[in-house]
Amino acid sequence: MSRTGRSLIPSVLTKEDLESFVTTYQIPERFYPSLPDLDDPAVCTPERIVLYTLAFSFCGIRYPLSPFKMELLKHFGIHFSQLHPLAFMRVVHFELSCVAVSSEPSVPLFCMFYKLLSDGDWFTFAKQKDSVTLPCYSFMPTSTYPKEWKNRFIFVSASIISRSPPLRDPKESIDDSVPVLSANETVLWKRMYEHPTRAYIFWRGFWPWEA
Repeated sequence: MSRTGRSLIPSVLTKEDLESFVTTYQIPERFYPSLPDLDDPAVCTPERIVLYTLAFSFCGIRYPLSPFKMELLKHFGIHFSQLHPLAFMRVVHFELSCVAVSSEPSVPLFCMFYKLLSDGDWFTFAKQKDSVTLPCYSFMPTSTYPKEWKNRFIFVSASIISRSPPLRDPKESIDDSVPVLSANETVLWKRMYEHPTRAYIFWRGFWPWEA
């Protein structure tokens, strides 16, 4: 499947898949979760957005989004539907790592570990190769299962993520500057890279603090 051309990829999900997804991840009916028509591609409009189901089943995303996730989208100017599932996995792991050391996640701290990259029609987060920091993970998956996630999507009302930035142009230049940390963030940053943790795949039964 092409790495680009999201507007050319139809969904393969069935009515049973939709019902299972909505029930398992408690997507409220007021957001009108629905299946695309056969010729209805993964295109967002002012009324509806695309939800890739693998972000929930594989990467631990849940509704409602945490304040940190919303801040991260705002900081990078990325629409929720534009993030690659593996980018979501890095975000969830980072949040859990912060909670594990009894602290709040922050965008500056996240940027010490990760930088934004364009990945075709999507965006992902990659390790800061030129940073003085080591990664905050001891293991991170490099592929999804199933691999063909781009054709597994549904539509929901845009009001489900009312403060999401608009779609970002993948060709737009990316500011890769690393922000200055506060004294508390510096302590946390050192603690996290000195004690990296494994990123886990969250199939079912995981429900984070924001739910």
